[in-house]
Amino acid sequence: MSNFREFDLSVHVSGLKLDLSRILLIVILLAGAFLRFYRLDSIPPGLTHDEADTGYFVASVYRGEPAKVQVPYGYAYKPFTKYSGALFMALFGPTDLALRIHSAFFGLLLVLFTYLWGREAFGTTVGLGSAALVAVSFWTVCDSRFALNSAPAPALFTGAAYFLWRGLDREREGPSWWIWGLFALLLAGSLYVYEAALAAAASLVLLFFYLALVDAPRFRRRGAWFAGALVAAGVLVAPHLLNPVSWGRTNTLSEPLRAASRGNLGPLLNNAVSALGTFSFSGDSLVTYNLPNRPIFDPLTSLFFYGGIALCIRRWNKPAYAFVIMWMVMGIVPSLVVGEWTSTLHSKAAEAPIMALPVLGAVEVGRLLTSRFGRRWGRVFAIGCVIWLLVIAGNTGYDYFFRWGQSPETRAAYMHNLSAITDYLDEVPYSGIVALSSPFPNLPLDPFVADLTLHRDDLSVRWFDARRALVFSNTSRSMFVLPPNTPLAPYFSERLELQLLERVDLRPSDVDPYFDVFTWRPIDALADFLPPSSEEAAAGGEQVSLPVNLGDAVELVAYQLLDAEVSSGGTVRAVTFWRVLDPEVLGPVPPSAYGYDAKIFVHVLNESGRVVGQEDRLDAPAWNWHPGDVFAQVHRLRVDAEMSPGDYLLEVGLYTSYAGEDLTRLPVIVDGQEIDDHVLLQRLKVAGQ
Repeated sequence: MSNFREFDLSVHVSGLKLDLSRILLIVILLAGAFLRFYRLDSIPPGLTHDEADTGYFVASVYRGEPAKVQVPYGYAYKPFTKYSGALFMALFGPTDLALRIHSAFFGLLLVLFTYLWGREAFGTTVGLGSAALVAVSFWTVCDSRFALNSAPAPALFTGAAYFLWRGLDREREGPSWWIWGLFALLLAGSLYVYEAALAAAASLVLLFFYLALVDAPRFRRRGAWFAGALVAAGVLVAPHLLNPVSWGRTNTLSEPLRAASRGNLGPLLNNAVSALGTFSFSGDSLVTYNLPNRPIFDPLTSLFFYGGIALCIRRWNKPAYAFVIMWMVMGIVPSLVVGEWTSTLHSKAAEAPIMALPVLGAVEVGRLLTSRFGRRWGRVFAIGCVIWLLVIAGNTGYDYFFRWGQSPETRAAYMHNLSAITDYLDEVPYSGIVALSSPFPNLPLDPFVADLTLHRDDLSVRWFDARRALVFSNTSRSMFVLPPNTPLAPYFSERLELQLLERVDLRPSDVDPYFDVFTWRPIDALADFLPPSSEEAAAGGEQVSLPVNLGDAVELVAYQLLDAEVSSGGTVRAVTFWRVLDPEVLGPVPPSAYGYDAKIFVHVLNESGRVVGQEDRLDAPAWNWHPGDVFAQVHRLRVDAEMSPGDYLLEVGLYTSYAGEDLTRLPVIVDGQEIDDHVLLQRLKVAGQ
């Protein structure tokens, strides 16, 4: 495919060169495997919500019940990883580690395919050098250890590029249908993984027309095969790409393009500049996916990178060089649109050509040194390049395993406190109900993290955010886990009797350096909390007695108005208590939701019934309701500053809340009859400022 000549692997002993290249490839693969699998169970130090979301869909396939949820969250609509990840769960168990092994495997496969593609396009030296950079660079190592849906995309697309180059080989004779078939399958597979692969796939269309214009002899021999394979890949992926749901994530990231279509090019240009700067100046700033602002290349490698770009532009009439530029440019288009933030993910389909460019530049320098000063200087330069690769590998190891992997910011981003809690619960000699306070108790957030990291069937977790809610499970004794990021609301802490079992210390430098484990008596505690049953309540124009049934799902047991009088512009505080009757009456759950979802509304009404103060929330989520449990919700709602002094009505109720669905209030049921959709509480007195 190329007239590129080796310079640093040339030997005079017949047959030795092939053995040496194989040995070097094995060393590269071993280095890549070490950096991808070493401490994979502890770094990253937990799971992000996106990873846990991926795990939910993979685990559902593993269990034989693929989830019906169709949302652009966590790339749930991209099906390839659901099935490839399920295979790894079958091998290693339905855990977070299985997902990380899955990603690391495809990261190592990328190293191999990069070598094969580079060797086919440019020769063994470029193949080995490119594979080595993929194996040891911080970006590719880091990306290979995230348990994300997008993990297989770079390897599959690079594998497609390898078989494409084999199919385009001018000198190859004999049947080649299987080569083009594998090209089409791998290309289609990558498009079933991640939308960034679709941008990279545009480079293949550009290459097709490029060959027709620049390399007519090759196009006459291979053009029909190339076109047929592209069509075959298109047919294979059409059922997916023709589904509008598959474009959900793209739509959420296209605001700069919409601004440009309106004539405002500023956001797009700013994002493009920041994305281009990630190569050498200031990288992805999101700690979740990068050591913040660490560029892809160090200064020395950057010089060879830009030299490689210049070389490819200079040799634009040679297909291999032209394709590297096409692949890189199209592969980074998503990052050019959205900017440096999360660019490490958006550009991942172009990892192979980006890593090949510095090698092309370096090999060209070595060739020039050899031709001008002799083979000895070329070998010295090659040895220097190998030493520099070792420096890059060492720097990657230090930056990843120590600077990034151990930093408090990374540990916080990967929910390390929650992972430590689930590790504790996995080992504690206790079975039964666990009350667990969490900053994100709703699906698909913290509970999905626990699903992948907590491996016990004898524990039943009650999820809530103790800053605003508390669940009293219907049991005499229970365990209570309280992390520092969700301390008990003062209303709870001043009244609740908890017996400290132990404080589990993590690291003093952590954002959340510990969590507390208590025992408590939920039924007894509830009796102490419930206010007298003499509160006023009305519905349907009549006085009603508490408890009041709402939709046969829950009943309002009691309430307490903590601020019977408030100034205009002030905050009303109230607490409502609800007993769960039957959460299933909230169904059916729409396909856009993970489970039951509801909210409590509390309104301040003026004499004409207009809402002048409001809060809608629920911090003891409906998906986790259990019949017989009682939960308390603290409400804080600000009243309008323009409210005139006087008495105002306070109303409360519940409604189901699903994205894209109309809100449906639960009816108030008295003696089996639906009489209203809200309950009026005692009046609120508003005083002047």
